[in-house]
Amino acid sequence: MSCEEAQLHKERLQALAEKRKRQTEIEDKRGQLDDLVLQLQHVKSKAMRERWLLQGTGVEEEEARRKQLEQDEEQGKRLEDMIHRLESEIGALESEESQISAKEQVLRERLKETERSIEDLQKSLMTQDEGMSNDTHMQSA
Repeated sequence: MSCEEAQLHKERLQALAEKRKRQTEIEDKRGQLDDLVLQLQHVKSKAMRERWLLQGTGVEEEEARRKQLEQDEEQGKRLEDMIHRLESEIGALESEESQISAKEQVLRERLKETERSIEDLQKSLMTQDEGMSNDTHMQSA
């Protein structure tokens, strides 16, 4: 194996490892995203219930429920912000993964070219050896 071919193999393996790392990060972030979406749905349904319960309640109870509703709505906004941030991070990671895949593809093509040129060189050398053998064989006959 030539130095160039060894270097290409090394770079390709690094690209594959980096791609796998990005895929794992994406999977982790998607899991976090799913959890946040579930939390947001829970908070929204809780807030809707609080609004419904606010109707026809006494002043003291209404104030307590109103505070709870405000807290739930704030938590919902924080969760929405976190969801948007995670979606952006996932998009960036997917973009990086795509770039790494493209780099790995280029490296794979260069490796194929290197392997082909080595095979061509070997064939050429074999042809020369056969030609020399035939010349030597003809001279001795």
